[in-house]
Parts: sequence; structure tokens; C-alpha cells
Amino acid sequence: MKTVEELRKLEEAKLLEELAEAKKSLFKIKFESESGQAKNTHDVAKSRKHVAQIKTILKEKDLTQKEDDKN
Repeated sequence: MKTVEELRKLEEAKLLEELAEAKKSLFKIKFESESGQAKNTHDVAKSRKHVAQIKTILKEKDLTQKEDDKN
């Protein structure tokens, strides 16, 4: 997983790719956790947090772009 600073440097298209990858990872971890195969159940929370961070950064970029378009 990338840090928040690394994510903020990425362009929107790359962030969307990263989001799709993070969602797939979250699904896989949740599935393993529910089926009892997961060794570390804390990975679910980490993965959810990562998805939320990416979504937040995308929203920030969108709001910044809209504000720049206004001016």
C-alpha cells in the first residue's frame, strides 16, 4: 500500500486504478476472513482505510479542480 503522500502525487487516472486494485484486495481479504483462511484479520481494517484514503484524495482533487474552474 502506498502512503498518503505518494497517493497525493498521483494523477486522477492512476488514483482510479489504485482504487480498483484496493477494492479487489479488500474483497479478497474479506472473503478469506469470512472463510477462516485469513491469518491476520486486522488486514480488513487496513484495506478499508486504504480505500477510504484514496476516495478522499479523489474528492479533494475534484473539489480543487472545480474551484479552479470557477476562478
